Amino acid sequence: MPHKPSPSITRLILASLLGATLLTANAGDTPAVDAKIKDWFALAKTERVAVIGIGDSNQRFGGHGYSHYMPQALYKVFGCYGSGLSLYRQWKEKGEPEPPSAPEELASRLLSYWYIPAGQSASVSWKNGLLIVPADHPLDVKGNLRFHMKYGVFTGEAGNFKPTIRRDSVPWTVIESAAERIVPVGQTQKLASTTLDVPADAERDFPLQFMPSPVNTPIEGAFLAASASCENTDKQAGLSYQTLYAVGGQSLADMLGTFREQGPEKLGEYFAEIRNQLNGHKTCIVIIQSGLNDRNERQPSAGPAAGQDSSTGAGYADNLQGIMDVLQNAWTKAGGEVGSLFFVFMPSHTVSDPDDSRLLSYRQATRELAATLPNAGVINLEQLVPYQKMVDDKLFDGGRQTDSHLDRKGYETISQAIADKLQE
Repeated sequence: MPHKPSPSITRLILASLLGATLLTANAGDTPAVDAKIKDWFALAKTERVAVIGIGDSNQRFGGHGYSHYMPQALYKVFGCYGSGLSLYRQWKEKGEPEPPSAPEELASRLLSYWYIPAGQSASVSWKNGLLIVPADHPLDVKGNLRFHMKYGVFTGEAGNFKPTIRRDSVPWTVIESAAERIVPVGQTQKLASTTLDVPADAERDFPLQFMPSPVNTPIEGAFLAASASCENTDKQAGLSYQTLYAVGGQSLADMLGTFREQGPEKLGEYFAEIRNQLNGHKTCIVIIQSGLNDRNERQPSAGPAAGQDSSTGAGYADNLQGIMDVLQNAWTKAGGEVGSLFFVFMPSHTVSDPDDSRLLSYRQATRELAATLPNAGVINLEQLVPYQKMVDDKLFDGGRQTDSHLDRKGYETISQAIADKLQE
């Protein structure tokens, strides 16, 4: 049976028909950053709060998108307790066959993993994922640190591994390693976790690398590494930032489709790992930035008011609601409370003056939707960093106004403007 559109969605559908002129009539009366978003981030002054970024190519553009600059800006204001969650992955060289899949009991619960079958071996490398914490990371490498790793347990043949922390620069000294090698064999195939602590050291002024096993010791299969993270156990407040989705050329409809395909089991496992290091209210804030690709989206929306044109404001809002519903379901499955997961809508930066009519409709649609929800708010980049400033400061990639991507300075400027506004 098709979903019946909610009153808020119905209003959005009607509003989208009025055109960009009416949609933006009262835009100047709205704040660049909703007050409730400031309240959510303010919690990080007294407890740990996780932030998750979701977006298109701007999320990780050239390795220096919002995934790089947003945490830098936010950490300056709210502090940092951890590295964020890193996922291991299978690596496929060009021309090589697809890497082997892990047993279904394990693979069905994970968004990503690194798997070595029984009878094979491999060494730790950047290809499958390495957690590296720079010397100047805000979590403070001089402090008491704890390495978290999630791995697979097998019922049959398995190798062994030895979690290790080493200096990520010459002379590559091992700082700490597990007392004994872990043999991941049990009565059932399941996921398990281990931690490794390294005591504070005021002289530690170098980057650290957190690894499943020493680089020069190949890991024998069967072996599976799922995720890794590092926390400073002395810091009981602040933020951690991680990116859940960052794919070029994708829209909200694509994001929603991906999350639904992944399902609550895999997403729930992801959220469970993030919640593991939280305290207090165990709060998580999801920032969703999208819009440039939504303008060209032809597939219908798939939220509770499914069937809307995804390129319109109504379709944009419907897909946002769908994403919220999927992630809230996974968050609850991970043990999270309904009132501890918040969503920040951030339609893409302005690209012209006056701005693109589709982007204007998305900003209006998000304002309408967020006004009906206690756990959703809006960041309006059109007001926060106006188009003329972006042109004058050459914030577009290569200084080209025709390029929808931003230069490093662009992502940094927008991220810092958001952080500054959050503390007003």
